[in-house]
Formats: sequence, C-alpha cells, structure tokens
Amino acid sequence: MKQELLVKSSACKILVVDDETEMCEVLQCQLNSKNYSVAAVHRGEEALKKLKIEKFQLVITDLKMPGMGGLELLRAIKQVDPEVEVIITTGYGTVEMAVSAMKEGAYHFIQKPFVMEEILTLVEKALEKKELKAVLTVYESSQTIFSNVRLESLLPVIVSTACKILRADDASIMLMGEDGKLGVAAAYGFNDDKYKKDSLALGERVAGRVAQWKEPVLIWGSLAGDSRFSDVTASREVKSAIVYPLIVGKQMMGVLNANRTLRTEPFTNADLHMAGIFGSHISQAIFNAKLYHQLEAKNQELQKTYRQLEEAQERFVQTEKLAAIGQMAAGIAHELNNPLTGILGFSEILLEEAGLSVQQREDLEGILKQSRRCRDIINNLLHFARKHEPHKEPIEILSLLGSTLQLMQYDCSTSGIELLRELPKSAPRIFGDATQLQQVFLNILINARQAVSEKDLKKLLIRIQQESEDVAIHFEDNGCGIPRKNLDKIFDPFFTTKPVGQGTGLGLSISYGIVRQHGGKIEVESQEGVGSRFTIRLPIYVEKGG
Repeated sequence: MKQELLVKSSACKILVVDDETEMCEVLQCQLNSKNYSVAAVHRGEEALKKLKIEKFQLVITDLKMPGMGGLELLRAIKQVDPEVEVIITTGYGTVEMAVSAMKEGAYHFIQKPFVMEEILTLVEKALEKKELKAVLTVYESSQTIFSNVRLESLLPVIVSTACKILRADDASIMLMGEDGKLGVAAAYGFNDDKYKKDSLALGERVAGRVAQWKEPVLIWGSLAGDSRFSDVTASREVKSAIVYPLIVGKQMMGVLNANRTLRTEPFTNADLHMAGIFGSHISQAIFNAKLYHQLEAKNQELQKTYRQLEEAQERFVQTEKLAAIGQMAAGIAHELNNPLTGILGFSEILLEEAGLSVQQREDLEGILKQSRRCRDIINNLLHFARKHEPHKEPIEILSLLGSTLQLMQYDCSTSGIELLRELPKSAPRIFGDATQLQQVFLNILINARQAVSEKDLKKLLIRIQQESEDVAIHFEDNGCGIPRKNLDKIFDPFFTTKPVGQGTGLGLSISYGIVRQHGGKIEVESQEGVGSRFTIRLPIYVEKGG
C-alpha cells in the first residue's frame, strides 16, 4: 500500500506596519481568521529590520508614521526584495500620494477608514498577482528549456532555472537509467563529486522513495525529524528541501531535488506548488529530449544502412557492367580475330618484298604496328571475358608483394622514382590466386608510375597494415591525382584518361573484378595535383580448425 505523505502547512506571511496599535490588532485578527500568518510592527525601521531576516509575501503599511514613512519604507522594501507586494493605507491620502506610491511599485493605495472586506479582497488579489508573476517566470523559463532538444545542454539549464524559480541554494536532476536506478545527470550550486556519482534504486533514500511513491515531498528540517525519512542518514546538512517526481504519462523520468542549505527560511506550500508547475514542464522537455536522442540514433542507424545499401548497389552495378562487357568482349574478339590475323599476315608478307619504297615500307610498318595494338586489345578483352575459377591457396602477402616490387624496381630506378616501403616484419596470410593478385599489384604500380612521370620529385610508397579481419595494402603516389568528377568512373570498363594509344581502360576494371572474386575491396582516394592512394583490402586467411 502506498505510504501516506504528510506536507506541513505554511500559510502566506503578511507583515502589518502601523503606528496605531488598534489598527495592527484589527488587521492581525481579520487576516489570521483567513489562515494567513501575520506579524505586526509599529515603525518602518522595525519593519525593514524584520524583512531582512524573514521572508514575507505581502506588507500592509501606513503612509504617515514617525521616523520612516510609508513611501520611504516602500522604496527600501523593493531594494531588499523586489518580489514583495506592498499595500499602502492612509487617512490623509491625496491623488498625488497615490500616484507616487504606484510609481514606486506599490500594489495598491487604500484610504482609511476602509471596509475590512475591501482590504481582504486587496490582499487576496495582491497574492494572486504574486503567484501569477511566478507562473509567468516559469512559463518564460520553459520557452528556453523547450528550445533545447539535447539532454547534455538541456539538463544544466533545468537545474540552474530551478534554483532561480524556487530560490534554492542548489538543485539536481536524477534520471532513471536502463538498469531501473536513479543517477545524478546534472547539478547546480555544489561540487560534491561523490554525490554526483550516486545511483539509487527505487525506494532507496529520499529520491528513491519519491520515485517509488510518485508523489512530491516537502522537507522542513532535518531528515531525523521527519517520520517518513527518520531511518535515512543525511549525506549533508540541508535546512529544507523539495523532492519532485518527473513523470510523463505513466513513465517515471526521474526526480528533481531542490535544497536550501544557506537560506534559513524553509520552502512553503506555495514553493511546492511552483515546483509542480515547473516539474510538469521539465518532465515533458526531458521526455522530448530523450525521444529526440532515440530518433537521432535511429536516423544514424538508417543512414548507415542506407550507405551500406548504396555501396552494395554500386558493387552490383559494377558487377553487371563487367558481366555485360565480358559478353560483348567475347563476341567482338571472335569477330575481329579472323580478319585481324589476315591483316597481320599480309602486312608481314608485304614487308618482305624487296622493291618497296621508303614511304611504302613506313606505311606497311604503321599498318603492322596498329594491327598488333589491335591484337593486344583483343587479347585483353579475351582475358577480361574469360570466366574461370582462380586457383586459390594460402599466400604470404609480404613475399608476393616483394616479388612484385622486384619486377618494378628497375623501371622505377631508371624513371627517377623513389620507391618507399613501410612493411611489417610479418603479416597474416591471405587466401587467393597469386598470379591474379600480382597482376592487380602490377597494374596499380604501373598506373602510379605514369601518374608521377611529370613530377620533379617522384615518390611511390607501399604500406601493409592489418585492419581487424583484413590485410590492407596501400599504394600511395605524389602524382597528378584524379579529378573528382572521374573518381566514380575509374573502375568502369574502357574508361581512361590516358592519351590515345597509351591505355585501353580495362586494367582497373579487371583488377576490380579480381579483388572482388577474392572477397576483398579496392578503394581510391585522390586529390588533383597532390596524388592518389589505392587501397586493396583482402580477408585474412584463417586455417580450418585453427
């Protein structure tokens, strides 16, 4: 059964200031009968002294008094506490006096003798105005709070605003975690790191019990003096506290703690009411922020999935292109091989004739050269179109790359290219066709050599790195780079930026297909005028039963 919560009554406090003893007694009697807490003094100086040590919501003061008069007291009150409402009474009032009083911030100016019902009505309206001003402050603060959709920026605003609205010395927010425990998410007004690390189960200590009961608690003094929490040992000295559960629908979001550790005046029912208004706003704001966080996380997850789908689609399109080109290549090669063989044969026979002129010989040699180039293109097409399963076996990637670099060593040195290696002492094995993979490495190295050909300082760097379940082979050059508009096309069959006669546009397409057959990926990063980096990622070979 839910424990009954008892909250001590605390009526609004009113201070009566009048040099006439009878007037003080009448007002005290009438206001006390309406459940107001009333104190009375006979001089303005006494009233000001009392206001500095006690909190009053309303002051009713006479205008004409010995020493400090009503207007002077009004000015002093507004300096001590601008929120205190003031009603001025007088038996010698004029319109000018009333105007002056209103300009100084008085709520109302009433002339003696007055009907008691009239003064009681004014008191009620003055206190209503004070409450409305407080509610307006909550509303204005809520606009700032609801403009924050991220918890990390929202929670500090909430605790600082709670201190301002409730006139608390410190405040904290405890949020319900996935483990069902309350944890301090934000604090303001104190730097107790141990307290900030507190984690409370439902029913544990004050905050845990408030979360379990789902009812607010107003604590006037020490926990030992409160029957509800007499078994709880206080972690620090608190003179008064409000602990408010933050609930949206049936969902417990957390708890707002507001404490007075320096102020001697305890929280009142009016403060508890204000905490309720503020609590309903911040509960919804926290709920919205958590929902935004969930939506943001879901959106990031969807974006990641979308990128994966895009990559899969790109791979599928590339595969379809390769398949289509392969079918076309086989047909073209078959149709061209026979006539091309005749052209090559007749060209060679004609070149053996003794009576050819210089021009005729040059023309025939040109025909033979271009025919041989056509033959090479057709052979590349046939290789591209040929479908066969590679002969795969465990491969020492360092050894394979080393032998490939030996093939390029002479070419690089004679071309003035500095060949740099960043290779580990050992690397995991891969599983594949060594001949095919060496063809891929050579193709990329040859492209890099051509890319740096126009540079004064030519560099080519080869690195191997282990990345999770893959081995990454990086080929970096400081060459001409690839224009951004061409990056998405370089693996397309027949796409080339090389001059006519220097490339068929099949090298990278074939390399792409080989790497994909090996379960790997080939990627490129490039900046025009700076250089390019091709990366081949191949899965690490894991021996069965190993």
